[in-house]
Amino acid sequence: IIIYAILNGLYRSTKKLATTKDNNIYEVLAYITLISLILVIPISKDIFSINIYSLLIILVKAIIVAITWLLGIYSISNLDLSLYGILTLSRIIFTTILSIIILGEVLTLNTIIGILLVIAGLYLTNKTTSLNTNKKLSKKALTATFLFCLFGSISAIIEKRLLLNITSSQLQFWTLFFITIIYFIILFIKQRKINHQAIYKNYYLILSSISLVVGDRFLYLANAIPNSSVIIMTLIKQLSAIVTIILGKIIFKEKNIIKRLLFSILIIIGIIIILI
Repeated sequence: IIIYAILNGLYRSTKKLATTKDNNIYEVLAYITLISLILVIPISKDIFSINIYSLLIILVKAIIVAITWLLGIYSISNLDLSLYGILTLSRIIFTTILSIIILGEVLTLNTIIGILLVIAGLYLTNKTTSLNTNKKLSKKALTATFLFCLFGSISAIIEKRLLLNITSSQLQFWTLFFITIIYFIILFIKQRKINHQAIYKNYYLILSSISLVVGDRFLYLANAIPNSSVIIMTLIKQLSAIVTIILGKIIFKEKNIIKRLLFSILIIIGIIIILI
């Protein structure tokens, strides 16, 4: 999960870099998933040894993930990378609620205190963020980020259930397969003319795809562990926010990094309390 967190931070950074080129978000997502699918094929095993019911559930998950990634890339294109990283920590709130309702996980006093600290960290982040920067903290970007977290939590719940009956290799291949089809259908419906020359020169697409494939493979392997808790795994995954904040400073020269790191630490303290 820790390896996934690091690679996820790198994935977010390279995805933001890819969208700063001459390609729109639909092209970026379509080609990231296509390249990822191609990378996955050689390491995929028993991909056709899967029942129709599981395929249908994976299709539902793929639709949710496709929507999630669209929301995510919209947010990351309209917010500072470091700010986006902190706001995605709100996913634990949705995951906790869904895990209690759907999976029957227990809500403890530590969980409540931890969640309150997470909320406090998110509130302070929003409170101290200037609305007069080059990229304003718009309501649309905020809404997209929180919806991104909600749909991501739903996807995690479905993923946990799926891995009881299928392998991580099957899940990764078919999820990418369906998402790739979905994005290219969107491109066809929108009748967007793809800038192939810009695509070929956009090396960040390849870096993003590698980070996605390797990171997700580690994530799926971790989710396949029978005793793993969805809440705990989601909390550990949020360490990618620290990586994202640091890369925001290194790559994009973003400001207020110290404050954002401090707010992230507050949220991580909440995470630790939940884990106790």
